[in-house]
Amino acid sequence: MNLFIKYIYRQLLGPFVLIMLSMTGIAWLTQSLRFIELIIIKGLPVNIFLNLTILIIPKLLATIMPFIAFLAALITYSRLNTESELISMKTAGMNNFKILIPAIIFGITLGILAISLENYGSPYAYNKFKNLQHNIRNNYISTLFQEKVFSSPIQGLTVFIKERDKTGNFQGILIHDERNISKTISIIAEKGKIVTTQKGARFSLTNGNRQEISKGTNISILYFDEYTLNISNYSKDSSPRFKEASERNFYELFNPEKNINALYKKEFTAEAHKRIITPLIILIMVLIGAMTSIIGKFNRKASIKKLFFSISAALTIQIYIIAAPQLMIHSPQLIPFIYIFVLIILLLIMFLISDKAEKIKEKILYKHKVL
Repeated sequence: MNLFIKYIYRQLLGPFVLIMLSMTGIAWLTQSLRFIELIIIKGLPVNIFLNLTILIIPKLLATIMPFIAFLAALITYSRLNTESELISMKTAGMNNFKILIPAIIFGITLGILAISLENYGSPYAYNKFKNLQHNIRNNYISTLFQEKVFSSPIQGLTVFIKERDKTGNFQGILIHDERNISKTISIIAEKGKIVTTQKGARFSLTNGNRQEISKGTNISILYFDEYTLNISNYSKDSSPRFKEASERNFYELFNPEKNINALYKKEFTAEAHKRIITPLIILIMVLIGAMTSIIGKFNRKASIKKLFFSISAALTIQIYIIAAPQLMIHSPQLIPFIYIFVLIILLLIMFLISDKAEKIKEKILYKHKVL
C-alpha cells in the first residue's frame, strides 16, 4: 500500500510542479508588464524592476495554488484512467476511497504549504514589495514624470514637464500644488530637477514665478532665479508605513492596533479567515480533479460530461475563494456560513466517492429502466 501511495503521489507531484512553474511564469509576465514602463520610459534601474516583479510571486502563487492543485489531480487521474491503471486497481479490490488516499495526502501537503506561504512567505515578500514601491516614490520620484504628460506623484500635486534629458533635468515646468487646503500654489519655471535630501525629495527650480492664492482670495506672485519646492507630503507623522492585510501574519491580523479604523479590522479578519479556509479549498480542488476519472462508468460521453462539470465546479470554487473576503468584509455575520459551505462541499465529495453513492445511483438507474 505504501508503494502505491508513493507511486500516485509522485505522479501528482510532477504535473503540479510543471503547471505551477508555467502558470506562475505567465502570471509573473502579466504583472511585469505593469512595471516595464518604469525601465523603458522612466529610467528605473533594472535591479529594482527585478526586485519588484520577483517579490509579487509568493502572493500570486498563493492565489493560484488551489486551481493548480485541481489541474494536477485531474491530469494525473485522467492519465491513470486512460492507461487502464484505475481499472486494474478496482479489479484488484480497491475501492474509490483507497484509490484517492494519495490525492488526500497530496491535498493535505499542499494545504500545509499554502498556509505556511500565506502566513510567512507571502506577507513578508508583499511587505518588501510595498516598501520598495514607497521607496521608489520617495527616492526615484523623477521616474514618475513623463514628457508632455500631467503627472500626479502624490495626492494634491500635479506636474507637467515639457522636456526631459537623459540626466534627469527638466525644461518647461508647470506645477499645481493643492496639498495645503488653505492655499493653492502654481509655479512656472524654465528649468528644474529632482534633488534628494535627508528630509525627502525636493524640486529645484530655476527662472520662474510662484503664484499663491489664499482662502481669502488674496493673490501673491513671487519671481525667482532659484526656488526649492517640497514634493513630499506635508504630514509630519514619522510613523512607519501602514501595513495592508496582505502584509500581515496571523498574529497581526487577529491582534491589530487598538486605534485602527473599523473597516481595516474587518479586512484583517476577512484575510485571516480566507487563509484558514484555503487548505480546505485545496483539498477539495484535489479531490474534484481526482474523482472526475473515478466515479461513474468509463466511457467517452460520460467522461466529457464529467470533465465539463469538474472544471466548472473548480472555477466556481476558485471564484468563491477570491470573493469570500469581500463577503466577509461587507457582512461579517456570514463568516460561519462560509465555513459551513466549504464543509458541506467536502462532505458531499466524500459521499460521492463512497460505495454507498454508487449503489444509490445504480438503484435509481435500475428503477428508471424498469419503468
